[in-house]
Amino acid sequence: MNTLDQFFVGRDDAPTGQHLVVGVALFVLVVVAHAPPAVVGPLSYPFGLRLWPLALLGVGGGLLAALRGDGIVGALAMGGDPVLGFFTALGLTELTTPSMGVAQGIATGFVAGGLLAGVGFVLGFAGRYVAVSVADSGGW
Repeated sequence: MNTLDQFFVGRDDAPTGQHLVVGVALFVLVVVAHAPPAVVGPLSYPFGLRLWPLALLGVGGGLLAALRGDGIVGALAMGGDPVLGFFTALGLTELTTPSMGVAQGIATGFVAGGLLAGVGFVLGFAGRYVAVSVADSGGW
């Protein structure tokens, strides 16, 4: 596997497929959790101005995927999908004033999710690089 392939999908043993499945599951979970209570009942969780759980999911998902497999595709799926789900739910249910609309919600979710997952990926990749370097050199 060449270097470019390793950047996108990770090492040969990278669990990129698992990261994609987890990302889709997080997307669905966040869409359902942010749907209006009239639609999903007690499953609804209004984020309001508390967006730190969403930012934590974005950065943490990207970081975890980078630590496990080094591939940006898995990191974007695990970190970006929850953020995309949040903004998609905002666009679908028109919970903001003025209304965001579905296309703008998806576009905002891609940008915000990509940025948060990218930050997590860089942190995780750097942490993995340092850990491997330290282990190869025999310690600090």
